[in-house]
Amino acid sequence: MGIYYKLFSKPSSVRSESKRPRSLRYYLLSSRYHAQIGKYATKSYFQFKSFLSKEINLSHSKTSIKELAKAKRKSESKHSQTTQDIRALTKRSNEVLASATTVFPLTLFPDTVVLDRTKVTITQRNFFMSSKVISIRIEDVLNVSADVGPFFGSITIASRVLSSEDHFSINYFRRGDAIHLKHMIQGYVIAQHNKIDVAHLSQDELIETLAELGHDLNT
Repeated sequence: MGIYYKLFSKPSSVRSESKRPRSLRYYLLSSRYHAQIGKYATKSYFQFKSFLSKEINLSHSKTSIKELAKAKRKSESKHSQTTQDIRALTKRSNEVLASATTVFPLTLFPDTVVLDRTKVTITQRNFFMSSKVISIRIEDVLNVSADVGPFFGSITIASRVLSSEDHFSINYFRRGDAIHLKHMIQGYVIAQHNKIDVAHLSQDELIETLAELGHDLNT
């Protein structure tokens, strides 16, 4: 048995050499290695060629790009429309419906009262380049009265806003200006109190409507 083992068993040096890793020269000279490399290269080539020959569907991408562009244009159009609406609303709200200025030289620095679609603005001047401006919303005007004489008149506006002053008196208007201003402000107060929608009226139509609503039978 020992003789058989010695004849047919490999020497330890041969076994240790078989377990050693192959050198780079071995792989370069091995035909089997070159065959495997060629197989993998050929397979990769055909896979890449097959990928390039496939038709890529870009319709979805084109649709997405068109939708994004359309949404952007819609957003810009909406923003532009909103800006235009704000400008139009601002311009419309500042339309002057009535105004009056006190008579010089009875007042050395003339005062003015201006009525627009949203408010009454009172400007009182006491000296050069100095003034006191009071704005009262139409909704906050409680009452307006006029005291008129043969030539001149005064206006008193009462406000619901709680402050140091709840009414404002402006003297020395021309008689006709005081009466007209009183009619206009009173007409607007009546329209607000009775919830009459006058916002859709043009400037001329609104002036005519408010003058009729605020007209007194005795004037």
